[in-house]
Amino acid sequence: MFNEAMRKSIDDLLCVPQEALKDKLSLALEDIRIYGIGRLLGEYPDFLARLLNKLRQMNAASLFSQAPEVAKQLTDLFWEGVGSRANQSPDMKSVLEKAERFLHVNIEASDSPFKSHFIVEMGKITGASGLLHFKDEDFRFMGPTEVLIDLLTGDLPLGFSNLRLQTAGHSGWVSRVSPVMREVAKLLKGALNNT
Repeated sequence: MFNEAMRKSIDDLLCVPQEALKDKLSLALEDIRIYGIGRLLGEYPDFLARLLNKLRQMNAASLFSQAPEVAKQLTDLFWEGVGSRANQSPDMKSVLEKAERFLHVNIEASDSPFKSHFIVEMGKITGASGLLHFKDEDFRFMGPTEVLIDLLTGDLPLGFSNLRLQTAGHSGWVSRVSPVMREVAKLLKGALNNT
């Protein structure tokens, strides 16, 4: 059963006026870390998508620039949540198991300290804040914070015709990375497919 105090905390966070979000977000993310992001997403599957949408509506780049620790907290929780939900999604499991090679992908904002990476290895996806060393990356997404949030939530089409999103890496990697990004976006919206 969903802890009532956590439910109230989540509802308050998602309803707080934008100007107050900066002051509340760090503490709320720490409470979520202690509660367990996997547990929270089991009870509130679309929480991360709703939070990212709220951040997109305000000036997320400004918030992260003023509070870099919030960007780190958020990206660490984000990838932990994706990893925990990936095991419960048949479609995501299928995409991860079909990956012909390991994937090492960096995601870097040009206007804030919003930076993270994810790795697909042996049928699993893991990720965290910060970037992998450039020698270890296969592919990189770069752009303004808002554009990267659009990418993560599935609201930005992938492709070289998209001038809002920059990429680095061999073009052949797009066909490997795109299915993973599509499944990440589905997980964020609470979809577990056949469950």
